[in-house]
Amino acid sequence: MIHIWLVNITIAIISIIIAGLIAFELFQVRKFSKTKLTIALSFLGAILVLEELVIFSAFMMWSSYDNPMYAYPSMAIATLSLLGLIILYYILRI
Repeated sequence: MIHIWLVNITIAIISIIIAGLIAFELFQVRKFSKTKLTIALSFLGAILVLEELVIFSAFMMWSSYDNPMYAYPSMAIATLSLLGLIILYYILRI
């Protein structure tokens, strides 16, 4: 079961990196235009990074359990979170 947790943790690390890139892009936009929207989006970027850090730490704590009841739903959460971040990053880059 350890290999599934390693996949979960790896996906969470990739998600943290992408969330950091999203936050960086949003902070760059805030430099050019300081409106309420850009400030809110900057906070959104920071919240995304914090969310991914919490998911990563949860996976690290749960990895001691060999129960698939934790592993497979966690993999679904990590995968959906990563897909959402990839789509959001793609939208920001357009």
